[in-house]
Amino acid sequence: MLVRLFLTSFALLLMLPLSPLTARALSFNARVLVNSVVLSWESVDGAQWYDIYNGEAFVVRLPSTENTYTVEHLAQDSGFRFVLGARDGDNNTLDAEAVSVTTGNYSGLYRWENQTDDDNGGMMSEIVYRAELKEDPTYGQYMQVSFVQDGEEHVIFPLQDFSSESWDWIDYDSDSPAGIAYRLNCSKFNVLPISPSRFKVDSVRMTNDTISVDIRSSALGIGVTTTSNYVFGCDAEGPYLSFSTTGGGLAKSALFKNPMDPGNPYTYMLRRIS
Repeated sequence: MLVRLFLTSFALLLMLPLSPLTARALSFNARVLVNSVVLSWESVDGAQWYDIYNGEAFVVRLPSTENTYTVEHLAQDSGFRFVLGARDGDNNTLDAEAVSVTTGNYSGLYRWENQTDDDNGGMMSEIVYRAELKEDPTYGQYMQVSFVQDGEEHVIFPLQDFSSESWDWIDYDSDSPAGIAYRLNCSKFNVLPISPSRFKVDSVRMTNDTISVDIRSSALGIGVTTTSNYVFGCDAEGPYLSFSTTGGGLAKSALFKNPMDPGNPYTYMLRRIS
């Protein structure tokens, strides 16, 4: 019954003429933070609820005490039309307004700088990744991530084709693009004098702004799994890439710990620099 009520209300809202007076009353605004949109509005006398729609899709009903709402994880480089309806206790529309926005994207160069002398023998003085928005016909939007060293870029995600149901083992010393990218990236974070003999992608989970990859590796006959997470977002300082890598047992003991953030030793905050 509630769903039918919302749908009926939305149909009436779409037919409602949005006069200049209406627009001035609500002052419905949208601020874009890459692929999040911060919606805000002025209070309407007599309103008990504020209903927000993304196109024709109902998003949320908020009490009259709320005047802002953030819609997150939207598709990048895409247009959206949000509608706000002020309702009274009988679900009558008191006021309504629409606003259209276009999201941005997270493509660019990201950098973490180590400001301490604890840098794994110079290997971890900085981390630089390049991100590029891609579109897959099956999986939709995703972020391609490349490891940057000495001016050269090596794709670290997808390390192997993420559409595969299974992945083959790759020799650690392989001269394939995947072998080079993994070896260079691994050498930065490895604090032990031993290296894996081979590796393979175990699983991939992703959205349009997050990536999680499990990679299995073998060293001295011991198999370990590490999980790398890439989370894109935007705050008051601008777009960022939060990168973390974790593992268990030998894998965890081999990982360099972030001296800039002892409370989160396996997480690095990279800021977009271009």
